[in-house]
Amino acid sequence: MATKKPSLYFLTTELPWPATSGGRIKTYRLLKFLSQHYDVRLACAHGANDRNTLTELREASGIASVQVFGELRSRNALNWFMAIAQFPTLNCYRVYSKKLESVMRWGIEQAEVTIVDHLEMMEMIPENLISKVIYHSHNAEFRLWADYAKIETNPIKKWVLDWEADRVKVFERWAIKRTAFTFAAPNDQASIMDANKLDANKFRLTYHLGDESLLEKPTIDLKGNKPRVLFMGTLSWMPNKDGINWYIDHVWPQVVSKMPSAELIICGKGADSNLVNKAANTKGVSYLGFVEDLNAVMETCKAAIIPLRFGSGMKIKTLDAMYRGLPVLSSNVGIDGLDVKHDNHALICQNDEEWVQQTISVLNEESKMQAMADRARALVRDKYVYPQIFRSMLGDMQQTFPSDVS
Repeated sequence: MATKKPSLYFLTTELPWPATSGGRIKTYRLLKFLSQHYDVRLACAHGANDRNTLTELREASGIASVQVFGELRSRNALNWFMAIAQFPTLNCYRVYSKKLESVMRWGIEQAEVTIVDHLEMMEMIPENLISKVIYHSHNAEFRLWADYAKIETNPIKKWVLDWEADRVKVFERWAIKRTAFTFAAPNDQASIMDANKLDANKFRLTYHLGDESLLEKPTIDLKGNKPRVLFMGTLSWMPNKDGINWYIDHVWPQVVSKMPSAELIICGKGADSNLVNKAANTKGVSYLGFVEDLNAVMETCKAAIIPLRFGSGMKIKTLDAMYRGLPVLSSNVGIDGLDVKHDNHALICQNDEEWVQQTISVLNEESKMQAMADRARALVRDKYVYPQIFRSMLGDMQQTFPSDVS
């Protein structure tokens, strides 16, 4: 007789299909793995709700069912005021749906295991059921707001961002203290524990990884490539938007003045008109928008840049470049959470001058960069791949919520 799988209810903000961005990739891969061990039902706050898309996700992941509720509210002043009046954070208000809240209560009551993916979904969980929930954190959420406030020059916006960071920190602490435990990356665990005085026993390890199938691709011919660097990432995500704008404004003109043939390729959906126009009017910069096959672009470049000035979580763009064997030039933020050492696995830049010097170096020193990329590729192959972290997560889940379903 076939063994019946235990039931798992998985709640997330955005429909993780197609799996084309960092958060979606991790969520989709986790769902696909868990469907081998659980009867998985998925509920999403927002996303494409047409039958073909939902069928594609079910067939690709193996999950039993999927539901999508409502639309994501805009991040604007009116909604922020509404959130202050009624919700613990702005993002909680942005995803809220009365219908979803009702369905979630029923789903959690019926399921043997519940995973909540992203902090903002927590507000809709009844207090008496939250101890049945595992929280899957993608970021130290309060840090995103706090770090953004640090670089904001408008004093009113800065005050608003600092206030929201405090609200998110309080809510994050509340959620982590009351759930069964929280999956979080090592760097996020450290940030949250330090800020909220939480015990380590409230956390379990996860990593947010990328497309490890890139490890199987052949070595890139760095010497044969043009002097081209690549930035890839969703450009509606504020850390990415800020980082590439800063790089174009403060670093790229100096690089091009020393290397007129240098090229900067930007890939990613969601760029605003300011960035599109800036790319079109800056020498050597090309914005390609969303690219279906990033590997085809990566193979033509000499390096990937990760010029992030704030953010939390692990950076999938960094891992994807290392999986592919592309030399990485990064800020400290871009390699946060990874066991990466400067000049061994990546070039890590601390200021504008270093960014200029290291960009020029990565375009000219192919032999040194090839050796560095090879070491980085070996590191991520050994330590940062999905099968081993998913097996570890499954063990944590089964230990906390054992099942005798047969």
